[in-house]
Amino acid sequence: MANDDDDQFNNNNNNAYYDDNYNNYQSQNNDDDEDDDEDACDYGDFWTCEEGINKYFVIFLSLLILVLVLSKFLHDRPKLASILPEAGMTIIVGAIAGFFVYVSTPVSGPAEGDDDSLFTGNVNQFVAEGLLSFSPKLFFFVLLPPIIFNSGYILKRDLFFRHIMPISLFAIAGTMISTFVVAIILEYAKRQGWTGGFEPHFMELLTFGSLISATDPVSTLAVFQAKQVDPQLFYLVFGESVLNDAVGLVLFKTCSKLFVSGNLDDIDVGGAYIPELVLEFTVSFVGSMLLGFGAGLISAYFLKVVDMRSTPLLELCLFFLIVYMPFFFAELLDLSGIVTILFTGIFARRYATCNLSLGTEETVDSLFRFAAHLAETSIFLELGLSSVFGFVSAHIKWKFVGWALLACLVGRALNIYPLRSLYNGMLLFQMRSCKGGGVVVENTNSTSIPTTNSLEIAGTVTPVLSNVSMTPEVRKDLKIRNKTAHMLWFSGLRGAVAYACAKTFPNNNGNRPYFVSTTMAIVMFTVFTFGCATDWALRCLNIEMYCDEDKYMEENKTEAKMNWITIFENKYINPYVIRNFERDYYNNNNTDTTTTSMVEMNPIDDAKQTTTNFTYHSEDGGGGENESV
Repeated sequence: MANDDDDQFNNNNNNAYYDDNYNNYQSQNNDDDEDDDEDACDYGDFWTCEEGINKYFVIFLSLLILVLVLSKFLHDRPKLASILPEAGMTIIVGAIAGFFVYVSTPVSGPAEGDDDSLFTGNVNQFVAEGLLSFSPKLFFFVLLPPIIFNSGYILKRDLFFRHIMPISLFAIAGTMISTFVVAIILEYAKRQGWTGGFEPHFMELLTFGSLISATDPVSTLAVFQAKQVDPQLFYLVFGESVLNDAVGLVLFKTCSKLFVSGNLDDIDVGGAYIPELVLEFTVSFVGSMLLGFGAGLISAYFLKVVDMRSTPLLELCLFFLIVYMPFFFAELLDLSGIVTILFTGIFARRYATCNLSLGTEETVDSLFRFAAHLAETSIFLELGLSSVFGFVSAHIKWKFVGWALLACLVGRALNIYPLRSLYNGMLLFQMRSCKGGGVVVENTNSTSIPTTNSLEIAGTVTPVLSNVSMTPEVRKDLKIRNKTAHMLWFSGLRGAVAYACAKTFPNNNGNRPYFVSTTMAIVMFTVFTFGCATDWALRCLNIEMYCDEDKYMEENKTEAKMNWITIFENKYINPYVIRNFERDYYNNNNTDTTTTSMVEMNPIDDAKQTTTNFTYHSEDGGGGENESV
């Protein structure tokens, strides 16, 4: 009874407190009738107040315009852009604006991932808090899908799948390695008393390790594109970062569930937890990939059956919906929306665009690039604005931040270098297992000498070994060299995905603010240290730059080596999802004077569409059956 009386007393006091504030607020408004429209917002959700919404978007859009203008200034000065990446500049603008908002308007403190704060009528205060907070819901459900879709839409499928094995190794096994390395290092530092009195549970450290292992090398990739680096390096970094985000999110959700449910002392980390984690990840990743593949095929089949080329606007609207529909459907099924939308972009570009009119296809490409760039810029602007709360907050333990940063660097190294050696060893083993293959003999000059020459022996072709890569010529674009591995380690920047996960960190023990501040510090350090030094690292490591991607594919006969995919497509997929495929394919095949085989044709990438049908142009891949890997 005493407790009930105390609760009733506290509730009455709280109600009296809010009533007093509301009455004071109303009495202040009565002093000036002209301010009635400005402050006529009642209690409740901030987003129900039109005045607050208008102020928020006026300020945010003004900052966005400023960032775009400064980006033009940065692009016109390549030397400055090589030192200060566009993402870093955007964060700086957001941080400066956030500082002025913070000092000019009193705010109660950072909202740790909650968007539905109680609105008490002070419009300016809640506009400031809205600007200085980072909404995970807005990030995951509005800004992220167009970025990931565009990543899959613009990539060259042949190059991506050519390097799918190392990409998968780094993204899946590497992320798991990094997660456990970070957690183990921080657990050791905690037991030694080196974390400044901050002592989270091991499962919290494992959850933190999963989110901080999600890389976001936007700054690095921007420099890669500007410098036109070696395509192998670009697609390794790009592919690993996209799949790595998906793996990190799955691991984060799994660890969060385990941490929130049950008694932490009864958790068997080394026993039943590992199989459960692996099973959940496998189901989520494979299911999401198949869902993305299915979404691409369904969209292509629908556009084949329903010819919308006579109504370009409706055709464009329908195709644009592909960006969000599979993402939300995957989330509804408790799968990974990131993986789904990535593969939707890959296969929609491969199949669905062949059924679009030429004008819509060109418009769609520009539209997706526009949406992705605007969303990406908004994310980094939000990061800069919210960084003010991260560093003025009392919930930051600098000793723990230092150890977490060290753990990230070590975890990244133990991810890249052992897996790189494993992958190169697999290539060498496959070469030696080839019928008629030579044996590599290494000398002091680091050259390779095959025991047999590249001669046709008994009807087979012996692969020629490259003096540079020490692998067969047909695989010379696969081996990961030392400088490529160093650049892969250097490209392990952290970004918005890690910070958004930190904002939703399980707060059972009240440690979320500490992990949010730690994540923000690591994001800022990696973006401004590694991101700004990317150009310097490329020159120091002597990475090939200004490479022609098409020439690279031609020299390495990439399309010819991926013909096994084209065989499957031409037989089981293209006739069913691409309009007039069989007629145009066989017409083209019959008129081809070089008698190019079906295996060497690429009817998708080389499709030139007219308003009535498609004409497929086949190219001689330059390779033969003996050169296909």
